[in-house]
Parts: sequence; structure tokens; C-alpha cells
Amino acid sequence: MANERTIDDILKACERFRIVSIGGSGAGKSSLVNSVFGVSDAKVSHFAPGEADIYHEFTSESNPRFVLHDSKGFEPAKMETFHTVRQFILDKSNEDLELKDRLHAVWLCIRTPTDGGRVLEVGDEEFLRLAHERQIPVIIVFTQYDRLVRKFRDNREYQAQRDFERCIESLEKAAIRLKIAMPKYKHVSVRKTYDGNIVPLVEMTKEIVQERLKGDAWIIWAVAQRASVPLKVEACIEKGMTYYWRSLSGGSVPGLGKTLLHECLMKVHQDIIACWNLRDGEMVLNGVEFKHLMLYVVQDMQDKTGIKSSSVDVVKIHNFVMLCTTATATIAPPVAILGLTYIFIKWISDAVLDNTPKVRRLFFAYVADLILVLEELFKMALRPQAAGSVNWETLQEAFDAYHRTTEQSNVHVAVNDLVERHGQLNTDLSGMRSSLDVLLRKHRVFNPM
Repeated sequence: MANERTIDDILKACERFRIVSIGGSGAGKSSLVNSVFGVSDAKVSHFAPGEADIYHEFTSESNPRFVLHDSKGFEPAKMETFHTVRQFILDKSNEDLELKDRLHAVWLCIRTPTDGGRVLEVGDEEFLRLAHERQIPVIIVFTQYDRLVRKFRDNREYQAQRDFERCIESLEKAAIRLKIAMPKYKHVSVRKTYDGNIVPLVEMTKEIVQERLKGDAWIIWAVAQRASVPLKVEACIEKGMTYYWRSLSGGSVPGLGKTLLHECLMKVHQDIIACWNLRDGEMVLNGVEFKHLMLYVVQDMQDKTGIKSSSVDVVKIHNFVMLCTTATATIAPPVAILGLTYIFIKWISDAVLDNTPKVRRLFFAYVADLILVLEELFKMALRPQAAGSVNWETLQEAFDAYHRTTEQSNVHVAVNDLVERHGQLNTDLSGMRSSLDVLLRKHRVFNPM
């Protein structure tokens, strides 16, 4: 446990997920990248046909957590591109490289055949052989699947699936011929009516990255992508609370003595927010107002009541906290507005992090409430006009959407039950994480079960 890294540790070591897209002109790579990473400025076809430079790094101002390398497809009887890609792959898959400089995943993009044509070119097959030898995380992405569906007049989905299965049979035969394991594959479309496989592609990418690269590379992927909410929640549970687990098991932070409960809450608050990869130009997510709101909603957990706090005027909190916060204050005193009691403020400021039920209840309620508010905020941030950015108004809207429902009370009751079931948390880490994941899935705002 002591060696586990926090989200902050991981992102300091590797800020961006490095992914390669390979595919011919018209394969829909730009649209795919934009959909998965929640951006609108990734144009991987800036170059004229035949000029794509795989060594060039494409980045996005609206999502700085990924870097993209693009290559044109492997044309028949022309192996120059393959040799260039091969050298790049060899350079970037060297295990001696730091994780930040290594290749993390490849999407081999092939436009879904609609006429029964050849699935793989010679260059594709050679690339798959290389990927197998080097254990590169590769997924064959059959793009523009909607073209195949729209080819048929009747029983479209059924007929398209039958045609697609023939493509997969061809892929299986190629794998046998090449003496490699069957490659991972997924068909996708970014058209609204057919885009149900974007999230499965994201989940598959996570699985193969976790399998081939080990370690924390999948966490960087979870942070960078903006298509799968469950994957972000998984990262929050798996790594967002590492500082808590580490401090609880160790009992102290070197050079600082015992860890304070408030210090731990604020560090975990920061790490969980980082998982969501939101553009926070106004610095509201780690601002004192939002932290006070989250303390307000968990105040009832101090005495195990689980009773929902009354409604709160978020605008008044903002104005009040702005007036009374000082540069040196650990916790500003918004008691008059929030109804936070002096006893609670005093306890949360002075309490040492320990393994008592009182601390456990408050901590896990804070984490659950924070994740569920951020899920709602994430949904709002993905609106086209928001482009992944948040401000105080959208944060207020997201907080109200959660706080004004019955879910908050239900979550707190569930947390009480969870703490009682698991007893000493530091002896049941995996069980606690699993139970918290179940709790969040049950009360999910964005994707209810």
C-alpha cells in the first residue's frame, strides 16, 4: 500500500496519453478522436494525401491530456509507410523509455467494408505481426459502421451484423496464417444514431493497455478520454483515494507527523477532480466555495444520522466565502450561511485521520457525494458550447441537481451501512473499493443502473 501512487503522482510522471491512429484518407480518424477525447479541434488530416508524419505530435488546447500521432494507411504494393511506422513503433515501444515517452496504444483504423472487399492489406498484416511480437496495445477499429447498416433496406442491423461477421472470419484466417493471437477489434460510428460502440471502444482500449503496459498507464487513459463515465469513476475509486489509504496505513506523512482529516479530504478532493479532466479556467473545482459545499452536505455524517441537509443558497455561499476567506485561512467561516456548526468546523479542522467509524463515515460520504456531483457536472461540460470547460454557474447547477434530489440521503444511508459492514477498512481494501463502486453504480446520476 505504501508504494501506491496517487493521481497527482501519476500525472506528474506522465501528463498525456500517447496514442497512434493509422488509417487511410476518409477512414474517419478525426471524428473518432474528437468523439473519444471530447474535442473539436483534432484534425489528423492536415497533410495532403501521402504526407502524414507519424512523428508529429497533435495536441488539443481543449484536452491537454492526450497526444496523437497520425499515419496514413498501408497502401497495396507500397511499403514505405509501413517501414516508417515500423521504425516509430520500435522507437516508442522500447521498455527502457520512461512511460511519458512510450507509445501507449494504437488504433488501426479500417473503414468497414461494404462490398465484401479485402479487410487487411499486406502492410496491415505485417503491422499486426510486429505488434504481436512487441506486445503493443493495438485495436483494429472498423470505422463508419453506419455505412454498412445503411446499405440495407430491411432488417438493417441484422443484415449488417451478418456482413460484418464475414469480415471477422477473414480477420481470423489472417491471424492463423500469421501465427498470431486474434487481434482485438471493434466496429464504431460517430453518427448519433449508431454511436453506441464508442464507449465499448474506450473500455476495450483500457483493458488492452492495462494488459500490455501494466502499471498505471490505464489511469492516464481514464483521465484523458471523455466518453466513458464508468471508467472515470473506476479511476476515482482505484486511485483517487490512494492518499487516504496510504496515510491511514502509514499513520503519518514523513516530516509532518500525523495526517489531519481535513488535509486528507482536501488532497483526495484534488485527486478525484483530476480524474475528470475538466477545463477549470476559473479554478472553481478546487476553490474554497466548492469545498465548503461538500463539507456542508456531509456534516450530518458526523453523528450517523444520514439525514439530508436542508437546501442551501449557493450564490450566497459564493459571495460570503469571497468576503471572509483570507490567504492564510485553512477553513473560512461560512457558518452563518451554510449552517455548519462550530463543533463540526472545529472537529474537521483538528481531527487526526484514524480508522474510527466517525471518520470513515464522513470520508466515504464526501467521496461518494463528490463523485456524483462531478458526474452531473461532466454531463454539462460535454455540451457543445462548453467544450469540456466549467465555471461557477455550471458547478452550482450540477450541485443543485444532486443536492435537491433524494439521492443524497440514500447515499448517506448506504455509506453508513457500508462502514458497518466492513469494519476496519485498512484490512479490507479490495472489498471496500468494490462495495463503493457498487454503491456509486446504484446511485449514479449520469448512467443509472
